[in-house]
Amino acid sequence: MKKIILILFLFLILGGCYDYYELNELAIVIGIGIDYKDNEYEITYEIISNNAAKESANTKSYAITQKDKNFATAMELASDSTRKRAYFSHTDLLVISKTIAENHLEDILDYLLRNNNIRETLQIVIADSPKELLASTSENLPVVSSSINDAIDADRYSGSYAIKKKYINMVQEILSFGTDTTLSVVNINHNKIEIKEMALFHNYKLVGYIDKYYASLYNLINNETNNVILSTDYNNKTFANSIYSSNLKIDVDASTIKVRGSIKSQVLENEANFDLKDPEELKKIETTFSYMLNEEITKFISLLQDKESDILSLGQNYYSHTRDKNNKLWLTAKIDSQVKFNLTKKGIIYEVIPDAN
Repeated sequence: MKKIILILFLFLILGGCYDYYELNELAIVIGIGIDYKDNEYEITYEIISNNAAKESANTKSYAITQKDKNFATAMELASDSTRKRAYFSHTDLLVISKTIAENHLEDILDYLLRNNNIRETLQIVIADSPKELLASTSENLPVVSSSINDAIDADRYSGSYAIKKKYINMVQEILSFGTDTTLSVVNINHNKIEIKEMALFHNYKLVGYIDKYYASLYNLINNETNNVILSTDYNNKTFANSIYSSNLKIDVDASTIKVRGSIKSQVLENEANFDLKDPEELKKIETTFSYMLNEEITKFISLLQDKESDILSLGQNYYSHTRDKNNKLWLTAKIDSQVKFNLTKKGIIYEVIPDAN
C-alpha cells in the first residue's frame, strides 16, 4: 500500500512538471476571429504570450491571421503559423464578421461542431472586423477576448443590453424549430469595449439589427434584466425610473401574441416633483408607465415581425400548445401586451420633520 501511495505521489509531482514544460510548447488561443474577404476566409487567433503564461498577473496577447478559400484550410494554416501546437482548451471567445453572419454561417457552424478541439461553451459575438478587434491590444486591453467577455458580464448588472450567448446555445437556437438567435455586436473605441447593438437572425442568416434600448427590452421580456430605463416629460420636466425586475410570460394562439405579467421599477429622477407618498399620485404614475411599457413591447414585437426574426421563440411557443408546426403564424398575429408596472419605494426620498422638542 505504501508503495502504491508513493508511486501516485511521484506521478502527481512529475505530472505537474511535465505539464509546465509542455506549456512552453503550446500556443494558447484565447480568441478566434472569422471573416470573409475577397473570396477567402480570414482566420485570426488571439494568443497568450509565453511570458504571460508563466506570470498570469502580467498576461498579454498577440494576434496572427491566415487566409484561404477553404475554411478548414484557413484554420489549419492559422494553427500552423503559431509555430507551436495550437491549444484551444482556454478559448473563450468566437468573433464573427457581419459578412460571415450574413452569408457563411452554416458552413462555419458545421465545421466547428465537428472540431473536437474547440469548446462548445465559448462566447460568440459579431464585429465589423474580427482581425482588427482581436489585434487591438493595449495597456488597458492586454487580452481583448477576456476584456470583451468581462464587459458583457458587467453589463448584466448595469445596462442589460448585452446578449451573453454561448456558441452551443446559438447552435441550439438555430437548429430548434420555431426560434431564432441573436448576438451582441461589439467594437473597441478609445481602448474601451463598446456593445453597439444587437444582431437579429432568421435561420442561419443575419437579417437586421436593433439598438441597445430594444436589446434591453428583449432581456426584460426574457426576465433577464437589471436596468431598463423608462422616462417621460411632464411640462418639460423629467420623470425617470429603472426597471430592475420582471416576471413576464408570452403565449401565442391562432390569432394573438399575449404578453402578461408585471415588472418592478424604482425612481431615478423626479424633476417633475410628483408627490410619491400620495397613493393616488403613485397610481397615476404607474398607470402612465404601464401604458408606455406595453406600447414599447408592442413596437418591439412588431419590429421582430417586420424582420421575420423569431428571437422570442413565438413559433415554438405556439407549437408547444397546439403541436401545429406553423412557425409563420406569429408574423401576422395581433400583439396584446398587458404588463403591470409597479413603482416600488426604492429611490423615493422622504422628508424628515425635526422633532419639535
